[in-house]
Amino acid sequence: YQRRVRGRFPSTMLVKCLTIFFVLYAVSCIQHPKIQPKLSKALETQEEVSAMILLSDSVDLDVHTRNISNLDRPAVVYRLLSSKALETQGPIKSFLERNGLSYESFWIVNMIQTKANASIINLLASREDVLKIELDNEFKVPLEEPDVDQLPQGPLAIEWNVEWIKAPQVWNLGYRGKGFVFASADTGVYYLHPALKNQYRGNNNGVYNHNYNWWDAVEKTGSTCGAKSQVPCDDGSHGTHTTGTAVGWDGGSNQIGVAPDAQWIACRNMDNGVGTPKLYIACLQFFVAPTDLKGLNPKPELAPHVIGNSYGCPTSEGCTWDALLVAAQNVRKAGIFMSVSAGNSGSRCSSINDPPAIYESVFSVGALGLRTDTIATYSSRGPVTVDGSNRIKPNIAAPGSSVRSSVPPSSYSTFSGTSMASPAVAGAVALLWEAKSNLIRDVEKTERLFEKTATPLSSTTCGSTGFPNNVYGYGGVNVLAAVNS
Repeated sequence: YQRRVRGRFPSTMLVKCLTIFFVLYAVSCIQHPKIQPKLSKALETQEEVSAMILLSDSVDLDVHTRNISNLDRPAVVYRLLSSKALETQGPIKSFLERNGLSYESFWIVNMIQTKANASIINLLASREDVLKIELDNEFKVPLEEPDVDQLPQGPLAIEWNVEWIKAPQVWNLGYRGKGFVFASADTGVYYLHPALKNQYRGNNNGVYNHNYNWWDAVEKTGSTCGAKSQVPCDDGSHGTHTTGTAVGWDGGSNQIGVAPDAQWIACRNMDNGVGTPKLYIACLQFFVAPTDLKGLNPKPELAPHVIGNSYGCPTSEGCTWDALLVAAQNVRKAGIFMSVSAGNSGSRCSSINDPPAIYESVFSVGALGLRTDTIATYSSRGPVTVDGSNRIKPNIAAPGSSVRSSVPPSSYSTFSGTSMASPAVAGAVALLWEAKSNLIRDVEKTERLFEKTATPLSSTTCGSTGFPNNVYGYGGVNVLAAVNS
């Protein structure tokens, strides 16, 4: 029994009306034009989502870096981007704090990441200072594993992939990468491996300082590294292997790296092979201006010269790429070369379909078969159609099959994949920049020189002929030809 009161809704009807109101409010949220469709879909089944809020205000780096010295690029780009973030993010931070929400602020992209419900997302989308809101979702990255059929494990004098790109001939000219820094954005690196410990920038004659040389972007436990590891670690073996291909050498017969006198630093951007756009962006930000282990006191003067990017952001699993694209573009403006694996979805045409390999602003690398000039069957091909650009990719090819390199804690193994090809190109950048100081941090001219001097490898498949083509790009990387040009 319920007594009706004239002029008032029954309490049950009021509850129903409020329920309908909030449902309609949530629906309006997921239909807002500033909210990415993938995020809208996630809100249909999740009460809260991890969201990346991109701000409307940004810096035109093309204008502000046009006449600066290439050597000053990291410092200038850091100053411009961090100042813009500090200037514009305050009101949104205050809004989030008033609503009891934690957040993480970025400057490599003018962006704030938070976890919020539909109502909060809707209010954020209605703000003039918000450009768009993207989903920061988790996805499994298909990383290479040790080959089933391993090559003999005895060390070779110089590994075949290093020989193929003619790195030893460049060593004979006196260039081994000294003074240059390779950055690993990967599963982490086991820093005490015999082929890597001497090249680690944080190693000062056996005394280790990980500040400015290591960052763990992963904030949750669940792997052998744990959360926010304060020492370099690798919760698999992928990052240790790729870093070895770039710079590894144990001082003896294990000559696995292209630039054995270069140094390395690292950032872990995957947790047990699971990545997110935010993790990728966090590592790119760390590389432009490395910080201490607390994430404070950034020093762009310690920025690396080249980043090895042997990972992907699978569009098939809902990866969002606009924020990551801006980060990659700004890394390039900072004079840091991004060598990126093309992917292992070949031999299908237009199988280069995941960021960052699809981007114009990065140097995408396909993989050659074992001791051959022929593209590996697994190596992804162009053209890039997923973004409607139809751009030719990869840019170049390098050895990627049965590549022997370092694995934790102190052994070696052969892996096959484009992840093994891109760090060879990264090592080649260190050799080239040591030989030609006028190219240091001039990413555009460096790319053009590698393309011009590549070993010609032609293909008429995948809608392209001559050079470049959608199988080999401009051909196989030839670092000796680049140095001698």
